[in-house]
Order: sequence, then C-alpha cells, then structure tokens
Amino acid sequence: MTQYTVADMMRAYAEDALDLANQLNIELNFSEESLTKLDQILEKYHQGIPKGFKKIFTKGPSEEQINQMAKIWGGYLGETIIKQLGGEWAMSNAFKNAIAIKIGETEIYPPAKIYKRIMNGSEDNVNTYFKVFKQDLAS
Repeated sequence: MTQYTVADMMRAYAEDALDLANQLNIELNFSEESLTKLDQILEKYHQGIPKGFKKIFTKGPSEEQINQMAKIWGGYLGETIIKQLGGEWAMSNAFKNAIAIKIGETEIYPPAKIYKRIMNGSEDNVNTYFKVFKQDLAS
C-alpha cells in the first residue's frame, strides 16, 4: 500500500484547483500574478455565503463544503508560495491537525487562509497575504 504525504495530498488539491478554475474559464499558472485571479474566484464563494437576515431563508454551502474548498484552493495558494518563495508542505508543529508550509522556522497555513478569505471576504485578500509574506521573508 502506498503511503501518501501531506505534500502529495496538497499537490493533488492544487491540481483540482486548476481543473475548477478551468471550468470557470480562468487560467491559473502558479504565478504571483495568478493570485489576483484566485482572489476573484474566492470572492464568488464569499458572495455565495448568506449573511444577516438572508441566513434564515437561504441555504448556503455547508461547513464541510467550505472546508473542502479551503483545502483545494489552499493547495493552489500553497503550491504557488512554494514555487515562488520555497518551502515545503508539512503538518504544523504549532497547531494540531493544521496543514502548513514551512520555510525555515516559519509556518504559514494556506488552507486556513483560504477558509478565512471565503468567510470574511476581501479583508482577507490572498494577494496581499502573499505580498506581505514575501516582504517578511526578505527582511
């Protein structure tokens, strides 16, 4: 029986993200620039979550569906970070069951970031997240 790693799983999720983006007629290529397109996709998910009074009458995605999207798009965000800045997938040392990217002593959590982006909207912009992280690494 083959043993799959966190990296194998997250790369597979990133491939799923490419397929989903393709279905939306959006081309993603793991570049820094593609994160703007990722943000546009995630904004659509955010808009699909009922807020306020609408919650009573409108059924939005389930928690399980949101978590699945966070893994898929988190795989894409993480693979983009790895291709652009380095690092590797791992299970977090700091948080139980959290999927992380480790770059040196630093851990970041792409699926958790995507979850926050879907739930909170543009205040959790992934393009800005990437740029700030890139700047932090450089200093």
